[in-house]
Amino acid sequence: MNRKISLTFAVAALALSGCGKEATGQVAAVVNGEEITLQEINAELGSRPIPEGVDKKVIQQAALQRLVERRLLAQAARDDELDKTPDYLLRERQLRDALLVQLMGQRAERALKVPGQQEIDKFIADNPLMFANRAILTVDRIQFALPSSPDQIKALENDHSMDAVAARLTQMGIEFRRDTPQIDAAVLGPQRMQQIRALPEGEPFVIPENGVVTVGVITSERAEPVSPANARPLAVQALRNKQLAATIQERLKQSRAAAEIEYQPGFAPPADKAGATKK
Repeated sequence: MNRKISLTFAVAALALSGCGKEATGQVAAVVNGEEITLQEINAELGSRPIPEGVDKKVIQQAALQRLVERRLLAQAARDDELDKTPDYLLRERQLRDALLVQLMGQRAERALKVPGQQEIDKFIADNPLMFANRAILTVDRIQFALPSSPDQIKALENDHSMDAVAARLTQMGIEFRRDTPQIDAAVLGPQRMQQIRALPEGEPFVIPENGVVTVGVITSERAEPVSPANARPLAVQALRNKQLAATIQERLKQSRAAAEIEYQPGFAPPADKAGATKK
């Protein structure tokens, strides 16, 4: 009997502690005992500038109502025990991992050094494909998932036109998508562009990368050089992106070296992940 009374008092105390929260100071609202802070309102508004002449308080109140409604629906979902389902737990882990990686990248970016003028000028000179010789390509492109058998990709070496590639894939029962996008030549990079330009006219190039095979032929291109006024800001951003990628890769390398990873047979990554260009 005493145990039941103690339990009743404990539940009541928890309820009272929740009800005791007040919407004051940094707390803009309390929804069923859960606080919504001014910091959450600012995060909801993000970096969007408030239009001139608009009352800031009205914008904040609208943002707060969105947060209140979302919190109420989230609480209702928990009442329905959706937070205990396998789908929720899986997606929670995905979102948590993605957020942590994003925050790591933001912190690493803040620590990057500002490129000097000499470094910027050298980067522009070393990457003409991004600046003075920039070109926009129209590509007849086919994409499909990387097949399990390398022989299926090797079979494409006997096809010397996009129609022949499409026919071959259809014959092998491989689903594909064909389109004609416009691509910045800088995205392909100087090495691949050199390999592609060395192919006979109309000869498809093949690039297996990140689980997708891209087959294409450049059908046209137009020159779009970057003006000197715009070149420097683009170069600074490109250098910072390069530094950031190197920082993250180094951290990944360290983490992988210290980690214990065990793969089920058949799930281990291939020894060679590098892409290749045909012929």
